[in-house]
Amino acid sequence: MIFMVWATMFRLVLILVAVTGLSCTWMALADPLNPLVLFTVQSNLMLAGYCSWRVVTRRRPSTGVKGAVTLYIVITGLVWHFLRMRGANPFEHLSLTGPGLGNFLLHYVTPIMAVIDWLAFDRTAPRPRWAAAPAWLAYPVVYMVFALVRGALLPPHAWKRYPYPFLNVDRFGYGGVLLMAVALAVCFALLGYGLIALHRLVNHRNRTAVDSM
Repeated sequence: MIFMVWATMFRLVLILVAVTGLSCTWMALADPLNPLVLFTVQSNLMLAGYCSWRVVTRRRPSTGVKGAVTLYIVITGLVWHFLRMRGANPFEHLSLTGPGLGNFLLHYVTPIMAVIDWLAFDRTAPRPRWAAAPAWLAYPVVYMVFALVRGALLPPHAWKRYPYPFLNVDRFGYGGVLLMAVALAVCFALLGYGLIALHRLVNHRNRTAVDSM
């Protein structure tokens, strides 16, 4: 029971962090619909929604759904840090308000907290299947198709016509974008397998500890 209370409190903090980051992002832009095209915003909305559902219902978790949400938010953090920020110091552009705070919360704090949740809580949940990792890629693939179709339909100077530089067809062409997408898909699949492996390792150690008591 105490463990469930700690899990609920942790998820409430995670929801607060995500909502604060999303609010900073929304307030920085004039058009309230624009942020919705960003993978960052979508993945953090998924995370906040999932955590809210867990807090309200307290049902036995589905490791498939939780793993997918965790993977998407980790992708958000890694893509931002290594492809957008090129490994720069995450505290360099941190501020107490505005986009600086929003970027830090949405790209660093929520991904780290999501991984902690993935490994520390729901220890009695069924182990995630290895086959789940490639299945989790369905949403990133759909997002890429959405981003490319949206970019093709918008005028050249539209805001975030291509939400991320590696999706910029004008610069790389469809062939170049497809090549980068395949490379990212392989990385994301390996990341998914890594999350599953870590979850299984932690779950195995917990079960071994319980059996030895």
